Amino acid sequence: MKGFARDGQSQGPKNRTLFILVAIILISAWTLLTSMDLASFQLYSGNNNDNNNNNVGLYQDQSALPHPNPQQPPYANTNNDSNSNNSHDDNYDSYTNDDVNNNGKPSVSATLKPAVSNLDANTKYLSFLPFGGLTNQFIAVQSAAYVALKLNRTLVLPPIISNSHDHKNTHQQWSQYMDLPKLTQLTGLPVLEWSQVRPLTEEQRQVGLDQALQSTHLWGPYHSETDTWASVAENMTCQIVYGYGRPDLDINFSAQNFLFHFLIRPVFVPPVAARPGAPIYDRQRLVYDNKNPEDLVIVEDLLDRYSDYDGRTPEDRAAGKADMLFLSNTFKLKAVQRGGVFWKEAGESLHFEPKMMEYATLKINEEIRGDHDIEVLPNNDPEEVELTEEEHQNPVSEDGTLVTDIQAPTTRIPHIAVHLRRGDIWTKCRGAKKAVENCVLPIELYADAVERAREYAAKTLGLVSHLPVVVATDSTSEEDFAKIQELGWHRLDHAKYGTAEIWGTFGPAMVDAAILAHADVLVGSAVSTMSRIAGLRQKGWYDHESFFPSLEDRPKMARKRTMMKRRLEKE
Repeated sequence: MKGFARDGQSQGPKNRTLFILVAIILISAWTLLTSMDLASFQLYSGNNNDNNNNNVGLYQDQSALPHPNPQQPPYANTNNDSNSNNSHDDNYDSYTNDDVNNNGKPSVSATLKPAVSNLDANTKYLSFLPFGGLTNQFIAVQSAAYVALKLNRTLVLPPIISNSHDHKNTHQQWSQYMDLPKLTQLTGLPVLEWSQVRPLTEEQRQVGLDQALQSTHLWGPYHSETDTWASVAENMTCQIVYGYGRPDLDINFSAQNFLFHFLIRPVFVPPVAARPGAPIYDRQRLVYDNKNPEDLVIVEDLLDRYSDYDGRTPEDRAAGKADMLFLSNTFKLKAVQRGGVFWKEAGESLHFEPKMMEYATLKINEEIRGDHDIEVLPNNDPEEVELTEEEHQNPVSEDGTLVTDIQAPTTRIPHIAVHLRRGDIWTKCRGAKKAVENCVLPIELYADAVERAREYAAKTLGLVSHLPVVVATDSTSEEDFAKIQELGWHRLDHAKYGTAEIWGTFGPAMVDAAILAHADVLVGSAVSTMSRIAGLRQKGWYDHESFFPSLEDRPKMARKRTMMKRRLEKE
């Protein structure tokens, strides 16, 4: 025992010495970091005690004022929004700060100018900040399209913007994937994109990307504007919707990147007051995650308040400034009118770009043409009609080349598409009504749903009884891949196809969405928004039913297997 005590005593000074050395190193590192030039790189603190002053500066319309001090940005991310994702990019290795002159101060290029605006002073516009991932951004588009239709405004679409899954911080235009002229044809809604109304030079685009990358690269809340970005950023009044834009509920990661990319500095203002005698809506029945009575969340309320809105001053009109209704959020808008009004009046008319559909059909044919007993039919899908040169949107690949060499296949092979949602979906079920087990279902339940889908295809659609199966999945599990192969299904492998090189960063996900929507039968993941939208497209475009396995299928599947086993034993 004495010897053991001596060993312990001898380790004490060593451990204390090691602790002191580590502390010295950490303190030195912190001192070095905090000695950086705060003029071009300073964190904004959301805990300022002078809250009243902050709110005054935040809510008053400053659209005609010079840009704020770069050290005091007009909005701060307090990280109270669970959907915000200002995460550190471990793969980041290309960050460069502003060019520095001989005096050690950031310099601004003499050729760098503010962006040109192509907005027409005689046209009423509506735009919004994107929210969340790809499918959430689509939902925001359909909701905004509905609002623009009702307010008789031209819709200006933000691009599909980078989120927490895209460390390159890129964006692509919706017209690269969706048929915007068809949306206008079906609904009468004029649609533009921000790249059209605010075209940027290569130098301006790089400034926006650098600003976004700086904020993505670093831990913590919103980071101050660089001098270069601040020199060309334009103030724009943004109406607070669903609380987004208030100090305690900041905008989303995707919204921040959009603003950075397009050199826009939002000046958030509270919604205009309701008209005297306007209807009062039962928020408690529709809103679960935002109880602030001052927040504008009901779409009928929004339409009533902004029916005759024109936020321009006489000076703005004299200067030719456009009438832009810019909303901080449309993804979370709620409708008193039930029945999927956003989808029925807008979302259902958002079809895929025909070249995207041609590419999807081509890949499906390549994957399943070797199967036994397949059925080959003429490819008469109206979604793949050839466009005239004037109608075609000329989608471009990541390197800027036109995707014109993709021709619609003359034949198609009927098939079932399975959406096997894996990835981070389980994180969205924590604390939700459904158990985590219902998020990541075993593949056996999907197999049972496929058999039901095959029966439906044979009896209702008149197709062959054993349709081949293609699987769109974000799984990286070798076990999942082995089960897919064992079942004789085909996994879509976009890395093998080079889809991202052809269609851009969001290409693989958009091609999967197109395949799920246009398969003969869909077997989807009930907790996946992408699956649910694909099911709506199946029903709305083709009047086809979709199948969504759940844990409730387990007893049925067990009974079925027992009966099958007994039958085989008798034979």
